Amino acid sequence: MFLNDDISPPGGSESITSDDLQSTFLSPSPEDAEDTTLDFDLDALETPASGSRARSGSGAGSLPGPDQFGLGVLEREDVVDSEGTRWRCFTTGDPPQESRVNMSVLEPYLRVLSHGGYYGDGEDDIIVFSSCYLPENSLENYQYVMDNLFRFVIGTLELMVAENYVIVYLCAGGQKEKLPGIGWLKECYTTIDRRLRKNLKGFYVVHPTWYIKIVVTIIKPFISSKFSRKLQFVNTLQELSLFIPTECNFLIISFFSYQNISLCIYCSSPCRLPVSG
Repeated sequence: MFLNDDISPPGGSESITSDDLQSTFLSPSPEDAEDTTLDFDLDALETPASGSRARSGSGAGSLPGPDQFGLGVLEREDVVDSEGTRWRCFTTGDPPQESRVNMSVLEPYLRVLSHGGYYGDGEDDIIVFSSCYLPENSLENYQYVMDNLFRFVIGTLELMVAENYVIVYLCAGGQKEKLPGIGWLKECYTTIDRRLRKNLKGFYVVHPTWYIKIVVTIIKPFISSKFSRKLQFVNTLQELSLFIPTECNFLIISFFSYQNISLCIYCSSPCRLPVSG
C-alpha cells in the first residue's frame, strides 16, 4: 500500500479537513511536544540510545504464517454453537486454566495482535500490537469485547512466543477513545505467565502521543522495575532500528502530510519495503 503526498477525496466532491484527520490519526504533533501543562515526570522513561541496540541479524526473514504457531490448527478447532457463535479455548497460566473466547465478537479486532517476524539470531520473536485496531470505548458491549480481547491476547501470546521476544506497540492511528483503561492494562500485566514476563526483552512504544505517555507514567507503580527498564518510547522508525531490524516485512510504514499534519499508516504486508522516518 503506497500513499501519495497529495490527498484528493474520491470524486473531488468533498474536502478533508485537518480536524477530521487529527481526530483519526493522532501521531505526535508539535502541540504534544510543546505541552508543558502535564504534572507527570516522563524523564524517567528511556528513549533509544545507540549503545543498546539489539542484534539485527538475518533472522528478519519472511513473515511467518499462522500455522507456524499452531494458530491455523487452533482456528479449525474452534467450536460453533447453535446460535452460530464461534468459540476458541485457551489454556494459560500456572497452574493451567482454561478460558473460552468469543471469536465472533472479536472478528473486527483480531488484527490488534500479530507476529512481526524475528530479530537477533532468527529465533527471537517480534510481537506487534496495533492500537488502531482496538475497539472504541463508546461501543455498546465494550466491556464484554475487552474481556474477550484480554483472554485472546494472553492466550495467543503464549502460543506465539517460544523463547525471547519484544513487543512493538504502534500508537499512530489510535484514537484516545480506543485507549484501554488502566485496570485492563494492569490485569494484562499481572495475568501474563512468568515465562513471558521473563523472556520479554523490550517493549517499544512507537510514535507515542502525550496521553500514551501519561498512561504509561500512571501504571509504572504497578509494574516491576525490571519491566520499567524494558519500556522505551520510540519517536521515529530510525530509533526503532537501533533495537530491531525495521527492514523486516512485518509492516509497511507510509508517511504523508496534509495541511501540515503528519500522519502515519501501519499495514500488514508480506512485501519488503525500505522504511525511513
